[in-house]
Amino acid sequence: MTFPPFSNFLCRCSVLWREPKRSVKKTPFVMKRAGIAVAFLLVFAASARAGEIKGTCFLRFVGVSTLHDFTGTVRCQPFSADLVRSPDGETRIPHVEVDVQVREMDTGNHTRDGQMREMFQSDRYPVIHGTVREIDVDGIRREIGKEGGGKAFFDLTLGIRDVERTIHAAVTNFREEGRRVGFDVEFPVSLTDYGLKAPSFLGIFRVRDKITVTGNVRLEVSSKQ
Repeated sequence: MTFPPFSNFLCRCSVLWREPKRSVKKTPFVMKRAGIAVAFLLVFAASARAGEIKGTCFLRFVGVSTLHDFTGTVRCQPFSADLVRSPDGETRIPHVEVDVQVREMDTGNHTRDGQMREMFQSDRYPVIHGTVREIDVDGIRREIGKEGGGKAFFDLTLGIRDVERTIHAAVTNFREEGRRVGFDVEFPVSLTDYGLKAPSFLGIFRVRDKITVTGNVRLEVSSKQ
């Protein structure tokens, strides 16, 4: 009797005893998570960084007292922020922060400036901090571009000392020249909203609660490299 080669026998055994492949069942939960991840990546890719702004601003604040009105000026610190192109093609600024040094606020009167810095407690809180989020750049451009001189608005979170308040600010006189952009802003500040006691002179003449802040903002826009 003849037997088949031993090698053939081993091959046949290996085929018979080979472990079948396991199929991975794609459950609805796994497929749902994968779909969410893909959607998130698509939105993230679509909201791509389009460029950057670098800006400066010059502010003027006006106060009213029982004696007479007064004005002061201050320059904000240079600031920068990202420009982002959203999935619908609109341009926006997700977040921008602007600082003002209290010691640089000047009313042209040494005594009044000293009282103002004392009111702000500039030794403990040397900076007034402003934050604006989710600025719709194209929307502001459209609103201001309306006939008769339009006006747009945004919410400014203003921090004075250890208190933050959200203020409705107006934007006017929007202008563009190449990569340079300029516009004017205006917003009110209530001293009592921040727990500030208005300074007085001789205990008789006192500054009223509401201060009006106006300013000119200038931006330099650079596209994504």
